[in-house]
Amino acid sequence: MATIFDIAKKAGVSITTVSRALNGYSDVNENTRQMIVAIAEDLKYYPNAAARNLQGKKTNTIAFAPRLNDHLEAEPFFKEFTGVLALASFKHDLSLLVTLVSQNRNIEEVYRELAGTGRVDGIILADIRPSDERIALLQSLKTPFVAFGRTQDYQRMKYPFVDVDGKAGVMKVIEHLYKNGHRRIAYMGESFTLTYALDRYDGYRQGLKDFGLVEDPRLVGSNLQNEASVSAAVKQMLALPAEERPTAMVAGNDYLALHLLEVLPGLGFSIGKEPGQIAVTGFDDLPFASFLQPALTTLRQPIVATCTVLLDLLTALIKNQSEPVSFSEPDPGLTLIGPNQVLLQPELIVRASA
Repeated sequence: MATIFDIAKKAGVSITTVSRALNGYSDVNENTRQMIVAIAEDLKYYPNAAARNLQGKKTNTIAFAPRLNDHLEAEPFFKEFTGVLALASFKHDLSLLVTLVSQNRNIEEVYRELAGTGRVDGIILADIRPSDERIALLQSLKTPFVAFGRTQDYQRMKYPFVDVDGKAGVMKVIEHLYKNGHRRIAYMGESFTLTYALDRYDGYRQGLKDFGLVEDPRLVGSNLQNEASVSAAVKQMLALPAEERPTAMVAGNDYLALHLLEVLPGLGFSIGKEPGQIAVTGFDDLPFASFLQPALTTLRQPIVATCTVLLDLLTALIKNQSEPVSFSEPDPGLTLIGPNQVLLQPELIVRASA
């Protein structure tokens, strides 16, 4: 592993100059600084964060580092989430560094650099996959981190996370629709490469089972990414004989529900609660949901509580706190399902669309 001495030797400067250049001091000539940074990157040198912390040099900065989701339907939620997280960080006296990790970059190298450079004291992960290599990597680096979401093997991995119970939420939606007379309920989902998307689909399947309904594969649309893919899925479902068509459509997020509200009227179908109409529901309760026509029935994610608990857990880990975490804003929907593992409940918001 390269050291600061290796960089100094290759650059032909003192180790003091290297240190000051890599830490952003203004008294280093810009050309010299760029040369040193380039050499450091070439040698894959990352300053030792542990040594910095032993010296008491906390940055009071945390990183929000989700993988960049290729599916655009998740983008509105993460814009909302990032804004709330920034405000919550401010209330915790922390600065927030947001970095999106694209699929065409070396995932391990990006997170190893982020953990090793000493720029941040801890990391919040998001866009968690069912099996996510970032968890084991950050555990091996002994970097304080909390995940927003969980892998399928979270009990074995024993890492800190905060998750919203998407399965239970969609089960609430199915119950609501069933009690309002719906027996042919379709599901419109995004990519199942993300754990939260799988959890929501599992809630759909379990909800049907709880009320004695059989899942019909013809009423499941998956990997939906835009209005065109939603429109294609809807047309296939509505081409079924009248008695086999869905009377309700459950969308895996509000963006997909928005597409349904755009597509269905164009095909001659009315949306709403009345007999003969098609009910539509979403998930997230993004700001636009209540302003749609008809207003969208959806599941409200507890974004403020999620961000607050994520930061409560992360700051405790950064401080190496051994006693149980005391959450700054206790939430009645909060359940501890393991050490530093928190599950929050979404709230069903009933409006005119269902």
